[in-house]
Amino acid sequence: MTESAVDQTLLEPAELDQLKGEVEFLKAELEASRNKFLRLYADFENYKKRMTGELEAAQRNGKFDAVRSLLGMQDDLERALGFAGVKPEDLIPGVKTVLENFSRNLKSLGVEAVPGTGSDFDPRFHEAIAAVEGEDGKVMHVYQQGFKYGDLLIRPARVVVGVGSGIKQEEPRADSQ
Repeated sequence: MTESAVDQTLLEPAELDQLKGEVEFLKAELEASRNKFLRLYADFENYKKRMTGELEAAQRNGKFDAVRSLLGMQDDLERALGFAGVKPEDLIPGVKTVLENFSRNLKSLGVEAVPGTGSDFDPRFHEAIAAVEGEDGKVMHVYQQGFKYGDLLIRPARVVVGVGSGIKQEEPRADSQ
């Protein structure tokens, strides 16, 4: 007989039962861990699906709120066009009112104008389209207003920047309109 065969025959029944018990315990523990993993995995998959649905709903609701706030402007513009045929000069106050309402709606959505004329030129918020004699580094004129939403820049302001004295005025680029 070999030595391992002798060792197996020398195991007492109590030791053999103990080892079998440990094996059964470890199998049960493994099965419990496997079941726990499968439940956690299923919970995570359900969480991902729920979050995807909630994100889509939040985006849809955000667009809905934005569109609803802009519809009043469409109504105002349609009314203004109706008055334009009667008296064109009456159109100006109506258009100003529409612009004020539009600005108010943008502000209610969290959209803010980028600082304009007189502010320091900031390449994060401004796009320089020309330079003129004037206070160095200051925005002298705004050709197109810029907007930001919180920390996000929606559109940079297209501006003319002052560069001190002694240079001749440049015309804005043709593609700036």
